Amino acid sequence: MLNALNITANNAENIYKTTFHQHRVTILITGVGMVSTAFQLGTFDAANVDMAINAGIAGSFTKDIPIGELVNVTTDCFSELGADFGEKFIPLNRLEFAKDLSESFFNEKGEIINPTTTTNLLINGLKKVRGITVNTVNGEAIRINKIKEIFNPEIESMEGAAFFYACMKMGLPCFQLRTISNYIEPRNLNNWNIPFAISNLNKHLLDIIAAF
Repeated sequence: MLNALNITANNAENIYKTTFHQHRVTILITGVGMVSTAFQLGTFDAANVDMAINAGIAGSFTKDIPIGELVNVTTDCFSELGADFGEKFIPLNRLEFAKDLSESFFNEKGEIINPTTTTNLLINGLKKVRGITVNTVNGEAIRINKIKEIFNPEIESMEGAAFFYACMKMGLPCFQLRTISNYIEPRNLNNWNIPFAISNLNKHLLDIIAAF
């Protein structure tokens, strides 16, 4: 992505700026995981930003989405932030001691639904999916089945809900776009294709930015 935009990747602060199709583009490399993402976005000056795009890879719970396909994550949640109650999961915003921490953009299931709309035909043409955000990539059969029963997700990432949360707090229109690098199944790296997913992500992302 940086090479395609003629940017030299030597910025110690992980922030790169350029112009692409008359758009002023700032690239913030947040690092892996929701903690790093939250920190980077929390210290980022978004005062002059009109639109934020979280671009990355994800695992898919369904093989109906091919490896390498770009999807638009419109619903996400912190799948581990809350409390287990038998076979059920109680999201943080429904716990009595945490109600003061709840936000209006969480629904009763603890999900964040992205309200941003666009006239960008390339984004509108993407498959819309429900995601979960995890600290631990799921790769154990019993855990995977439980996650499916509780959240019915289509994809998982390690940053998505943190990105949504930060953008909602800042009142910043946003999109979470991800290409599928692997399927969520008992861990088998031979079935992963991260280079292909990243290559497709970069190609489509450039087209999407140009289409705004």
